Parts: sequence; C-alpha cells; structure tokens
Amino acid sequence: MKIKIFTSLLLLAIMALGWSACKKETLDVSEPPVGLGGDSTARNTTDQFIYDSLTVPYNVAVYYKWLPGILDFPFDIVPPKESQVIPALKALLAVAFRPYNAETGSTDFLRRYLPKTFKMAGSAQYESNGTMILGQAEGGTAMLLYQINYISNLAKDSNNIKQMFHTMHHEFGHILNQNVMFPVAFRTISTGYTGNWYNETDKNARRKGFITAYAMSDPAEDFVEMVASMLAGCDGGTYGYDDYETVLATQTDGPGTPGYDQIKAKEAMVVDYFAKIWHIDFYSLQRRCRRAFAAYIQ
Repeated sequence: MKIKIFTSLLLLAIMALGWSACKKETLDVSEPPVGLGGDSTARNTTDQFIYDSLTVPYNVAVYYKWLPGILDFPFDIVPPKESQVIPALKALLAVAFRPYNAETGSTDFLRRYLPKTFKMAGSAQYESNGTMILGQAEGGTAMLLYQINYISNLAKDSNNIKQMFHTMHHEFGHILNQNVMFPVAFRTISTGYTGNWYNETDKNARRKGFITAYAMSDPAEDFVEMVASMLAGCDGGTYGYDDYETVLATQTDGPGTPGYDQIKAKEAMVVDYFAKIWHIDFYSLQRRCRRAFAAYIQ
C-alpha cells in the first residue's frame, strides 16, 4: 500500500513538472532579439567598399573576416589581411568583371550568374598529395578565393595577379557550367584523364592535348582550364590569348599533331558554347580582358 501511495505521489510530481515545463511565457520584444535585427556592427572602409562595389551592383556578399566554419576543416588556412582585400577586389572588378560587362552591355549578366557569396582566405588550401587549391566554386552559390595575402603589389606583381584572374575565370566557368553544362562531345576529344595529374608537367600535358596538367584531372576541369587559360594566359607570359597562342606554338609539336589539334578542338568548342549558350563573343571578351589587364598594371 505504501508503495502504491509513493508511486502515485511520484507520478503527480512528474505531471506537475510537465505542466510547469509547458507553461507559456511572454517574450519581451520591446527590443529586437540578437540576430533578428537586434545586433549591429559599424561598417568600416572595407565593408563600405564591398557594399558599394559588389553588393549593390552585383548582389554579392564578401566574407573576409574570420568566421568559424566558413572554410573547410581540418585544413590550416590563414585569414586574409584586411589591407589586401580592397586592392584584390579592385583588381577583379577592373580585369575580370568589367570586360564581361562591356561585352554583354550591362552588369545584368554577372549580377545574375555570379555566386552570391565570395569567401576570401589569405593562404591556399594544401592537400595531402602535395597539391594546393587556389579557388573553389560551391554549387553556384559561393566562390572561394585563396592566397589573397600573396598578392603583395598588384600593380607590379603581375604573375600573382594573373594567377588570381586565372582562378577567378576558372571558378566562374564552373558556375556557368552548373547552370548550363558544357557539350558532352567535349569529353571525347582527349583521353588520358587521371587522378594523378599532379605527376605531370604542364608541358607534357600539352603534348597530350591538355592545356594544363590540372586539366587532365577531369573533363569539367579541362573545360574551365581552357576558359581560364584563353582569358588569363597559361604560364605567366603576356596576358590572355597571346600567351595561350605562344604556349601552343612552343609547348606542343605544332599543327597536325595530336596535342595541338586536340587543344584547338577544345578551343573551338569553348567559343561555340559561349556564343550559343551565353551569346558572348569569346574572342572579343579575350581582347577586352587583355586590354583591361594592360591598363591596370601600368
């Protein structure tokens, strides 16, 4: 009997706790909660530049401050120096964005297809196989740009700035492919795709029909490496198509050989893709990129 009484009292106590836990409380909304309008931070010079130059015209947010989880773990990636952010973004606007605007007639094309988030990191992401990642496109919604801290003098350090532009054109090529895939026939032009691409030199890759060694990793990477190499150059020489043509002339066995002819076939397919899908004259875009780069580094 005592056990039954004790059990009943215990049950009543638990029920009372339950009622207490389910009791409705009134939320004080006299001030907006944090995260829902109740928090604000002062906009500094860098933030204002990003807002005026990227957020307003292109609807793009740029993350340069170190936020937990914004980049991949467990890689050791350092944050960008804030002093590097505006110069790097000015360079991208001048040499990568404005040629597209001029070719398409407005900012509408980039506003529609640029990812809505740019993430910036000071260093590269180093992989266990000894390679490093210089940029990534995340499903058309975000673009990661690395090595911002290594662009020491944008006006003079043309090799590093060209690498940044190459990365930008490469990743934007992925974004376009994520909207409309490149032609399936592109995959059949070359054989020899390999996960061990990092064991090849660029010169050997070109003799095998690939514009860079990294292009050997996958047909999708091959396509966007063609886009980036034709717009930004290959080996740090003269910017754009001139460098690309010089590389083909000196690092393949010339017209009529498999390497040269395969790369030229890929070039034709890239040009056709941009014309038919995006209504962009790719050769005209190349010339605009070349002139923009020459003007910027003067």
